[in-house]
Amino acid sequence: MALEFTVRKEIAASPDRVFSVLKDLDAASKWMPNFVGIEKLSPGKFGVGTKWRETRRMFGRDASELFEVTGLEPGRSLELYVDGTQGSSKRGYYRFRYLLEPAGGKTTLTMAAEIGGMGFILELFGKLLLGSFKKAIIADMDAMTSYIEGSKKA
Repeated sequence: MALEFTVRKEIAASPDRVFSVLKDLDAASKWMPNFVGIEKLSPGKFGVGTKWRETRRMFGRDASELFEVTGLEPGRSLELYVDGTQGSSKRGYYRFRYLLEPAGGKTTLTMAAEIGGMGFILELFGKLLLGSFKKAIIADMDAMTSYIEGSKKA
């Protein structure tokens, strides 16, 4: 049983600008809360198949997860898969689907998340923890929005 939720954010920038920040792994350190580092695992341009290991400080310790781009439509959508078995959690998976829609000179960014493969006990208690996870995603989107809207490139 997978856990799912959706978060929406309006950003005062074009979909192309928002998309450029979503895919800019080097800029993550400028806006991402609790950022420790990103290790690029794929050579070349950002695209389907690009992989990286992202490390953040969580609950007083560093936690790393392996990300892979599984879908990409520039300026419109980005899909990421996180293989939890290859990261700090050692189990499960996460899917993140970002949809960017123009909205009167702004962008509506919708992020749909799916968390699964955690086993019965974690999925049972996962519903209790879902609120905390969603709050962390909202904090990420708020930080990215502040970065984009405060940037001279926006």
